[in-house]
Amino acid sequence: MNHWKTTVKRIASSLAQTVVVLVGITLITFLILHISPGNPAEIWLTGGDANVGQISEKAIHEQEVKMGLDKPFLVQYGNWLLRVCQGDLGASMSTSQPVWESLAESIGPTMSLTITSLLLTILISVPLGIYCAVYKDQWLDNIVRCFSFLGISLPSFFISLILLWIFCLKFHVFQVIATRDWRGMVLPAAVLVIQSSSKLTRQIRAVVLEQLGQEYVKGAAARGVDERTILFSHVLKNCLVPILTWCSIYFGIMLGGSSVIETIFSWDGVGKMAVEAVGRLDYYMIQGFVLWIAVIFLAVNLTVDILSAVIDPRIKGAEK
Repeated sequence: MNHWKTTVKRIASSLAQTVVVLVGITLITFLILHISPGNPAEIWLTGGDANVGQISEKAIHEQEVKMGLDKPFLVQYGNWLLRVCQGDLGASMSTSQPVWESLAESIGPTMSLTITSLLLTILISVPLGIYCAVYKDQWLDNIVRCFSFLGISLPSFFISLILLWIFCLKFHVFQVIATRDWRGMVLPAAVLVIQSSSKLTRQIRAVVLEQLGQEYVKGAAARGVDERTILFSHVLKNCLVPILTWCSIYFGIMLGGSSVIETIFSWDGVGKMAVEAVGRLDYYMIQGFVLWIAVIFLAVNLTVDILSAVIDPRIKGAEK
């Protein structure tokens, strides 16, 4: 009975913290948009083209009234938050399409890109990181560390442009504008995998090396326990929690950080939609994107916390 009470209290506390974090994130985002240069009403009237001529102040003010931009900042945010609590994210200021519909159309491609990239990252990084830790400073370890250093150092837009030039312009293997099938996903997923696996491989190598240097490993080896048994039954079990935590972090990074990559490869996901919304100062579309990313990221973190407590009971004991 006490166990169930503790679990319920822990979940309730996590949910309360999640609500506070969501309100904080959306408030800060709304404030940044509010103080950003540019006027969404003027951008809407000109269609984003600064060469259409002078727009009268009266026309701009009337459009601001239609968009609700004439109200004070806190009133605008409060109205938006109230609608969100009722399940309404508002309508795009530029297309008048409901934000929910725009997100629903773009979530699928982004999720498929993110999940595919994360699975490939795990399949590459986990065995490589373990191998490099077990055979430290050997030839493969040195090669992997060199390539991972390059993958971490090079920015995503640079890697994207290099892959575009090689596979689209030089050898014509893929189209410059990505198609909505697996062929269009190859290059953007490759960029995400290169960057994420470079970091994750080094992190797994470091945590496995740390565990291999622990006293329990030396004690097991002294008792004649087989090296494979020590590695797979003890070392890797103690590495599961940090690896799981890192995977959840990279999932969030891929979701939110794929905006530039989706834009470069014309992959019609949420990230590309967000970049276009920022160019138009589409407040409600940007807020919807930020809220969606935050909810997914916090939900994944909550799930990882629960799984970590199941894998390692010491975490649950420490929380008590």
